[in-house]
Amino acid sequence: MNKFLCSLVFVLSFSSVHAQSNDSQKEIQTLVQRVDSLEHELSYLKLTYELNTLNSDITMFANEVYTKSIAIQLDLYNRNFNSKLGDAYQQYYETCQRKKQSISELIEAKKTLYLIKVITYPYSESELKTLKASYNVINDAYGSLGKSMELLKIVIDTYNEFL
Repeated sequence: MNKFLCSLVFVLSFSSVHAQSNDSQKEIQTLVQRVDSLEHELSYLKLTYELNTLNSDITMFANEVYTKSIAIQLDLYNRNFNSKLGDAYQQYYETCQRKKQSISELIEAKKTLYLIKVITYPYSESELKTLKASYNVINDAYGSLGKSMELLKIVIDTYNEFL
């Protein structure tokens, strides 16, 4: 009888451990799926943030250049001419050119990052649409920066002609 009771206790404890093991495996599987989901969400949010930040930086710089063009135009209209000011404007333009070049290099790096992420990570169609829209907005912002730089160059050249 003792052997029977010991066997019964052993079988019952084993089935209890086996049931706990199945529950633990289900819990682990659920947690793994949740971690994968969070990693996906984090990857999407990071890429969106990087693209939006780059767009904001380019747009702010384009607005800064455009504002400087307007300030120089006001000097032209008010006939406020000064050779030192003309030199400062020319130096400002050259600094802006260097910054534009560094932004161009940054855009290329971000485009490479974007392509690698999109190719290697399984984003949904709606996520891909949003990322592509952000990607295209960067191109538009850089085009706007180019136009602002052209205007700045024209205004500075005009200012220097009056010196």
